[in-house]
Amino acid sequence: MTDEQVSTTQDYVVSTEVVRWAIDTLTTRRIHPFFLAYLYLHGLTPDEGAPTPVMPIWTDLGKYLTMPGGPPKKPYYRPLFQEISKPERYWLNANLAGSYAPSSLRQVPRRIVDVSDDGHFLLKEDSATLVLEHLLYGEPALLLALSAFMLRNYGFKSDEGLPNEWHLCSLFLAEFNFRQGEGSFLSGDAAVIFTTEHNALPMTEIFTPLVTQD
Repeated sequence: MTDEQVSTTQDYVVSTEVVRWAIDTLTTRRIHPFFLAYLYLHGLTPDEGAPTPVMPIWTDLGKYLTMPGGPPKKPYYRPLFQEISKPERYWLNANLAGSYAPSSLRQVPRRIVDVSDDGHFLLKEDSATLVLEHLLYGEPALLLALSAFMLRNYGFKSDEGLPNEWHLCSLFLAEFNFRQGEGSFLSGDAAVIFTTEHNALPMTEIFTPLVTQD
């Protein structure tokens, strides 16, 4: 085997310490719980500049929220709520489709989306500005914390050593179909609703190598 044939690709995951930091960070901010639905709908929208109606399969959102250790019959964890003094509201039951059904949507979500009788969702024009006002209460969301939480169960491949902070954020933006600017600059909707600023991390590395059992 030649040197060229030797693979140096390594699998990595977000470290447990970073996930804990992300949850602690997110739960200190006022964020309306519909923000996660907005992220999912944005990911289904091909062009954020010209939104078209999409048909969500809300159970697909569950892969980002599944968390062990919750109360009985509440398999999903969402560290977002408009009242930070109510951590019990972070746990969700299994009926995501019912939670986001058109008949369940209240006034605030309907400021962000239009819903047709057949269940299609359409992001309103300039939805990012509406999200900043009504779901984020005027404060852009912390991109790194959201990325670490939402992609905590994902594996990352790299042949250049440990991925860095922007690798994680960039993958999050791609996952939910946000435009990306040059380098680590945000663009489009992302520049309105996210900030790359964050509190100092209590650890030096964001990723840890994935250890597999043979």
